[in-house]
Amino acid sequence: MQSLLKMDGSCGEQRKSPARWSRRTRMAQAVGVLALLLFAMTPALHAQFRASLRGTVTDPSGAVIPGAKVTLTNKSTNSVRTTTSNASGVYTFNALPPDHYELAVKHSGFQTKVISDLVIIPEQTNAMNVELAVGHVRQTVTVSGVTTALNTDTASVSQTITSNQIQQMPSFNRDVFALAQLTPGVFGDGSQTTSGTHNLPGNQGPGGPGAGSSGIFATENGPQIQARGGQYETNGISVDGISTTSAVWGGTSIITPSEDSIQSMKVVSNDYNAANGRFSGAQIEVTTKSGTNHLHGSFFFKASRPGLNAYQAWNGPGSEHAGTPASRGLNRNENRFNNYGGSLGGPLWKNKVFAFFNWESSPLSSSSISQGWYETPEFAKRAVAPIATKYLTYPGEAPASTTLVPETCANIGLTQGANCREETGGLNVGSPLTSPAGYQGLTYGGSSNNPGVGGGLTNTPDIAYYTTVTPRDTSQNQYNGRVDADITHKDHVTFSLYWVPVDQTFYNGPARAANLWHHSQVNNAFSLIWLHTFSPSMINQARANAAGWRWNEVATNPQEPFGLPQDNIDNIGNANMQFLGAPGPSHLDQWTYTYSDTLTKTIGNQNINIGGELTRLYYLNDPIYAARPQYYFHNMWNFLNDAPYKETGEFNAQTGVPFSNRQDERESLWGFFVQDDWKVMP
Repeated sequence: MQSLLKMDGSCGEQRKSPARWSRRTRMAQAVGVLALLLFAMTPALHAQFRASLRGTVTDPSGAVIPGAKVTLTNKSTNSVRTTTSNASGVYTFNALPPDHYELAVKHSGFQTKVISDLVIIPEQTNAMNVELAVGHVRQTVTVSGVTTALNTDTASVSQTITSNQIQQMPSFNRDVFALAQLTPGVFGDGSQTTSGTHNLPGNQGPGGPGAGSSGIFATENGPQIQARGGQYETNGISVDGISTTSAVWGGTSIITPSEDSIQSMKVVSNDYNAANGRFSGAQIEVTTKSGTNHLHGSFFFKASRPGLNAYQAWNGPGSEHAGTPASRGLNRNENRFNNYGGSLGGPLWKNKVFAFFNWESSPLSSSSISQGWYETPEFAKRAVAPIATKYLTYPGEAPASTTLVPETCANIGLTQGANCREETGGLNVGSPLTSPAGYQGLTYGGSSNNPGVGGGLTNTPDIAYYTTVTPRDTSQNQYNGRVDADITHKDHVTFSLYWVPVDQTFYNGPARAANLWHHSQVNNAFSLIWLHTFSPSMINQARANAAGWRWNEVATNPQEPFGLPQDNIDNIGNANMQFLGAPGPSHLDQWTYTYSDTLTKTIGNQNINIGGELTRLYYLNDPIYAARPQYYFHNMWNFLNDAPYKETGEFNAQTGVPFSNRQDERESLWGFFVQDDWKVMP
């Protein structure tokens, strides 16, 4: 559960150091929030152009009226379109945004009829038949109030979730995709665990976002819904017509739009449009907001607190008896974080150019306490062999804390005076070998219970159990911007983007200063749309868009000794020693590029769409961690002597040199379609 504060009104809606971004980011956020609070706010416009409106103009007897003048006016931008009904009395408007319109129909010998507030359903053909009353054309019949176009001209099974519904219905971590399970024709139980979204059976992808504050900032989000019995990996996801589906996992979006940036979300579970032919499952089509002739915006704050979360009432099979949460050993979501942000939209040039901007943030700073076995400063001074010396003298490889937890030899399963000695500052478990570098000690007894004492016990502590504080700082923001421009009365151009930078700083692996890890990733989606009207009966829509994400953990962690392999020391008794060296970094970069063009032509009662699309998938997987061998040592003294017993890693089969097996994958998908919607009868 969360506490939520939201204002809305009208005038006229996996990591970088905090020091590198915090000052600039906080200043920009403060200015943005101040601007949002100064301008308050009206419903925002859509952002998609694949809806259409058609209907039949008739007289009171039901006879069709050809040649009637039909005018459609967008109430948000004052954009006007005009057409005439054909010989069958049918009129058609294509490439419409799902907004509020005024529809006016006139013909000599009949009264003019005006539907003052007509709402278009997004991403589909809408139906609105008009009956004209006999009379003078100067007489007007006005239908006031909101009128929603009818969903009678398609055979698809679908549901549109409006902006108002998105704002009013609860969703896990503001993930709007979670609402897709409420639509007809799909299945999804919506269950959550303390670690995040519960995946459906047969899951092959990353699934939904985890618990905590990830939510809309997840690298990849797989809405857990199935359509017609298929797996969720067959679902397609688009934002403003941009396919944001991962280049690797079907049904997984690399952008999870902020709720305040969405005008509507439509889920088509069956019989989708031919232009959406790449995926065979449900089609999740998100339409974002845009600017209008009226200044509008919003601001929200959401607080997530453990005290508002319920303990799980079910504790697995056999948990039939009630009890307190503590007695049943149950858990609840203990994450504590905030979400806040807002939007601002309006005209840059009235009736011509419109802009919309949305921002959401969820910063998180936390720390946890952990304990582990590390080498002591006295042990670090004993290094003689060259590689061990490199490790133990590398800046930042020493434990980040020396808060000692007293331990005894018996506590780790060793014998006082035989293979262990309790000292001030830790436990002595032997001394360095006297044999040349590269040779293992002969005292190793074959197991962790008899780890060997090297040159024998001394009075110097070698290992200690330390308590460490591990901080985690997260900066995550989502920016959405959109500009719409009527360049001429026949040309409309739209540019939109989503930019989602996520930066995290934390200890990756043992709590060593050098392991203060910086993970910085960026998710993006860009789209450029050109809509050209040749005539009232022919419109062309061209698109170019890109969506992807990337990170490079080598570039963001220059402090790490990636040139050194990772060294692992076997347990000393049951003391699990922390490894030396850096954890493995990764370098990932994936993008989907799409170029498409669709020509729509109305011929009589037929609405014909002809189009083509080129989708290019780029995926870089550079597992740099695989190019760093790992060495394993029976005990502390073999490590000091550069004498491992095992090495693992990936090696070139021809040269024997370690390598990462970098994978650069490219794929091009061509698609063509023709779709004919024929209105056989009025």
